[in-house]
Amino acid sequence: MMQRATTARNNITPLLDELIVQLDEEGSATAKAHFKRIRGSLNCASDAWELTQPIIELSTCVAMGLQFSKTADALVARILQKTADVVRELEGSEPPIH
Repeated sequence: MMQRATTARNNITPLLDELIVQLDEEGSATAKAHFKRIRGSLNCASDAWELTQPIIELSTCVAMGLQFSKTADALVARILQKTADVVRELEGSEPPIH
């Protein structure tokens, strides 16, 4: 289980780091704080159960109504795709082949 948490961190954290830097450069303090908090929860997760909260928060971030630049929006889309991949892995199903 710890390996799954590590894999999730390795897949999502670099994109979150990039997004946080982008949001900081844009002056989007609220969105930056939101994603920093999610990153902290993700980094503290040691098993699949502890991944649940940051995954839910990432999966619902668009519903919060935050406005993103094109660059930040592209990063959010990549993060959501990686999050969906992690969820599929945790559920034990294979990602679709494109």
